[in-house]
Amino acid sequence: MPTKMKLTEMNLLRLFNSPDYENLLKDFTTQRFPKKNLIYSPFEEKNLIFIVKSGKLRVYLAYEDKEFTLAFLESGDIYSTHTRAFVQALDDTEILVCNTTKFQQQLSALPEVSLTMVKVLGDLLKNSISTIEGLVFKDVRRRLVEYLIGAAADRGRHTSDGTVVELGLSTEDIALLVGTTRQTISLILNDFIKADFLEKLNRRTLLIKNLSALKDWKDLL
Repeated sequence: MPTKMKLTEMNLLRLFNSPDYENLLKDFTTQRFPKKNLIYSPFEEKNLIFIVKSGKLRVYLAYEDKEFTLAFLESGDIYSTHTRAFVQALDDTEILVCNTTKFQQQLSALPEVSLTMVKVLGDLLKNSISTIEGLVFKDVRRRLVEYLIGAAADRGRHTSDGTVVELGLSTEDIALLVGTTRQTISLILNDFIKADFLEKLNRRTLLIKNLSALKDWKDLL
């Protein structure tokens, strides 16, 4: 299960817009998609590379009536359609798209960018393995706790009252991430609030009152 909303801390859009690499974007075209639109599926034959310019995407697997989220993509993230995953726009989204063969030809002359690409793909593989391990070996409550702890480490802001975590995700998004329903996530979060571990500051922001206690409690699950 991914503990971070963003796939990687590397912003390739910023890198490619720098003077040294600006030619890398010359073969890319801009495409826009509305919220909730399915952008790519495993059944397409297109072999494309795309970079997220704005918005947010979800990469997930689907089998029968189940969906398993592998990663969220945000501005600066890169992805390839040559996978067995679905890609859906969670917000109104704009992406830069290029044929994979053309992009590979450009990268052959820039080995340092190729290394960056390897790191991005490695992050996705790590997220995929974590997702599989979490779904197989851990229950929903533990998966949610691990997600909250990871989000706190990734983007938490420490205050006198605890750790403020701006998740940027709705309850439905979190449910997709940990492989359960929105109702289950709401029930568990309410249990955490009653136990005084959490406080809900707004729809997408939580206050973790005692992060150390939450970590200790995770080990008991």
